[in-house]
Amino acid sequence: MAGTAPGGADRVFPDGFWWGTATAGHQIEGGNVHSNWWQWEKLGLVDDGSVSGRACDYWNRYEQDHDLLVELGQQGFRLGLEWARLEPQQGSFDDDALDHYVAILVDLQRKGIRVCLTLNHWVLPNWFAEAGGWLHPRAIDWWRRFVRHVVPALAPYVDLWVTLNEPMVPVLAGYLAGYHPPTESNPRHARRVFCTLLEAHAVAYDLVHRMVPRAPDGGPTMVGYANAYQAIEPYHEDGPLRPLEAVASKVVSWISFDAWDHAVRTGLVPFPMGLGRVGPRIRRLAGSADFVGVNYYMRISVRLNPSSLSNVKSGEYDTPPGIETTEMGWQVYPPGFRAVLERVTDRLGLPIYVTENGCCDSGDDLRRAYLVSHLAAMHDAIRGGADVRGYMHWTFMDNFEWREGFAKRFGLVEMDHTDPALTRRPRPSASMMRSIIEGNALTSEIIERHAPGALDRFVP
Repeated sequence: MAGTAPGGADRVFPDGFWWGTATAGHQIEGGNVHSNWWQWEKLGLVDDGSVSGRACDYWNRYEQDHDLLVELGQQGFRLGLEWARLEPQQGSFDDDALDHYVAILVDLQRKGIRVCLTLNHWVLPNWFAEAGGWLHPRAIDWWRRFVRHVVPALAPYVDLWVTLNEPMVPVLAGYLAGYHPPTESNPRHARRVFCTLLEAHAVAYDLVHRMVPRAPDGGPTMVGYANAYQAIEPYHEDGPLRPLEAVASKVVSWISFDAWDHAVRTGLVPFPMGLGRVGPRIRRLAGSADFVGVNYYMRISVRLNPSSLSNVKSGEYDTPPGIETTEMGWQVYPPGFRAVLERVTDRLGLPIYVTENGCCDSGDDLRRAYLVSHLAAMHDAIRGGADVRGYMHWTFMDNFEWREGFAKRFGLVEMDHTDPALTRRPRPSASMMRSIIEGNALTSEIIERHAPGALDRFVP
């Protein structure tokens, strides 16, 4: 159990707590040429004008990157599969690519780094996307074939399975806000994709459990999903608009993440996502999670008529006075992290792994203060009863941040994509995290040395 030293200065995390970093294949591997994102980037829609290209070249440099993970004291690594690499043409699997993923996982295991593997982190094979993606009537058949093909080869090396990363982002950013591929604004399609992704999650959960009887350490196979959660609150603290904003906040929360959690818990497709669907229930969906992956970055303050329902564009929401923001325009709000962890615990009652949490900050001062304050909030949630078993920082190194391109920097390790050598340079925050991991504790000495005043910095 988490403990606190006298005076509350030192925060000790539970025995066996898993510390790591999180990544996604398309953002770090490079050369994902058969994917829908690779094609979409050529349209010139990435904000900084870049394309993923070689990204971080992790596909070829994974051994040195794993050595750096060890040097930085990291115990776990979340990475994702790229379906487009593994099935570049419909029905034609690339066994060399699968063998390469096996080699990556073997190297991690050999170096003592536990693996959290994401089966899909938004990106699709181009053939799948061109056929209609998750809207195609056979989308689930194709997804099932993919999962069946790859899981047996990778199972001996995977400690945690994530079926889908932030499934509401493709729904909202791709089919409602028009910000990600396929850049639609079609509520009917958004509802259909929501239902299909629920079914995809249920299929993957069932298949992994059928094909993987035990985890590599002999424990139970653990399969879950990673959802994007925000602390969504009214903009005004009082006054006549607050009651209306409170209602709007509940609507935004419902659409952004609560409806998904409700569906996985009950097996029922909720309103309004189930409109036009024949039958409210999805087969084998109810209870299809052994843990919940919590991705938390920010608070969203809702005024009437918010400009976007996509967390990717949440910088468009107004920020109340006195609240600091990151270079993404996202509110830094540590109390929201604790509130989210407690809310997920109350609603789902499952173990939690923080599968993403971090700060876009090219200078690293804000990142260190952000991390200290959010780790303290996470510790408070654990002491309050939340079964949080691990924390994975987003991200290991600066990478291709989707629509925002290479301009946005979340890494513990600095990397400039224009550098021919793609040199990795650990930031001071990486050293701070190493000290926290080594002691499994956030101590007053670490705070004073790396981020003095951090625990008071973000109190409005």
